[in-house]
Amino acid sequence: MTTPPFDDNPFRSPDYAAPPAPMPPVPGHQPIPHWFSTKVRITLIACVVAALGLGALGALGISWAVRSGPPSEGDCLYLTREAGGKLAYHRAGCTAAEATYTVDRSYTSTLTCPSEGYVRFRTSSGSGAGRTLCLALNVRTGDCLRDVDDEATIAKVSCTDPAAKERAQVVTGYSHGEACENADDVRVYYGPPARVVCLLPPGENI
Repeated sequence: MTTPPFDDNPFRSPDYAAPPAPMPPVPGHQPIPHWFSTKVRITLIACVVAALGLGALGALGISWAVRSGPPSEGDCLYLTREAGGKLAYHRAGCTAAEATYTVDRSYTSTLTCPSEGYVRFRTSSGSGAGRTLCLALNVRTGDCLRDVDDEATIAKVSCTDPAAKERAQVVTGYSHGEACENADDVRVYYGPPARVVCLLPPGENI
């Protein structure tokens, strides 16, 4: 007869059984890592919300661009002739070589422009409403131009270019053509600022 192992715990129940061994992990099943805590989940949700917010801002930016409407006073552009002989405008930076016109005046009605020096351009929208733009030559003293009388092909060129027909002289502070002498053409613009553009032969000493 063997003697049972000595147990120094007098309060242990005689039918005490050792706790069962832990179950082995199920193959292919990975427990949720400890790092995927509530704080991590909140951070991930915040990132998703931020991404959606940036997308919404982008959509708003596009919407603002669409609603910006036709050019306003101070904007620069150039014109092209489209199918059917209609003129179309294209925005351009005022310092760009292709920016031949600047919007001097803009009206919501079909008013005429304040002087014959302006090119009058009528915009339209899907509803048929539009604006009247009074376009002034976007030039500085010394600029040379070709095709001055054609709004769609007028361009700034080198004064040594054989196509150069006019050279601009800009006189600010005047609102009448008396500021120009020996000019081939005079364009009066009321601005602001009020100015006169004198168009002289390219070889004219300015």
